[in-house]
Amino acid sequence: MTALLTPWLLDAAAVLAPVSCGGCGADGRSVCPRCRERLVPSLRVVDLGGLRAIAALDYGGVVSSLLSAAKEHGRPGLLRALAPPFRAALDAVLGQTAEPVLVVAVPSSAAARRARGYRPVDTLVRLAGRRPAGAGALRQTRDVDDQAGLSVAARRRNLSGALRGGPAVRGRRVLLVDDVVTTGSTLREAARAVSAAGGQVVGAACLAYTVKRKTTPR
Repeated sequence: MTALLTPWLLDAAAVLAPVSCGGCGADGRSVCPRCRERLVPSLRVVDLGGLRAIAALDYGGVVSSLLSAAKEHGRPGLLRALAPPFRAALDAVLGQTAEPVLVVAVPSSAAARRARGYRPVDTLVRLAGRRPAGAGALRQTRDVDDQAGLSVAARRRNLSGALRGGPAVRGRRVLLVDDVVTTGSTLREAARAVSAAGGQVVGAACLAYTVKRKTTPR
């Protein structure tokens, strides 16, 4: 009965408090049915030069729009729609080991945390039914530039030595988590920092992967 009433209740709520879809902008739902169909996970294994990451979705389109709205436009509730595919990526890694694993999120910059008022990746982990490690498990030691628009080499220079693992990772098996993996520079730096602090990285799980598009020579 509840399942039958849910769409009606959502439509009624949309009349009282109009919302638009965070994925496509259509009126009526925070995430419309058509956009939800694009959030069905299709797991992809990404080799980051010795670090194995599993991503649930390809980055772009609806996924990009929802993340941007959640992180940059004050709609953190949209992360609930992204939690199920993210959970699939987490389970794909954690299901391969029977030993306890510490889930450590790659930290956002201090400026981003202040602007948003929360940690999106930590929130995704909680919504996916897991408990993230505390902020001290992995932290930034210096300011870094925004990675967007930087070349692969520039990303590596930008992040080199920028993270430090805390006492919480020493002697622990660690799963690194992030929302989007592009070149893998952030996750590789995180793995280096955790290893340097005495932790053992068992892999990484991400919501989405930026697929490299092939270009046709002219």
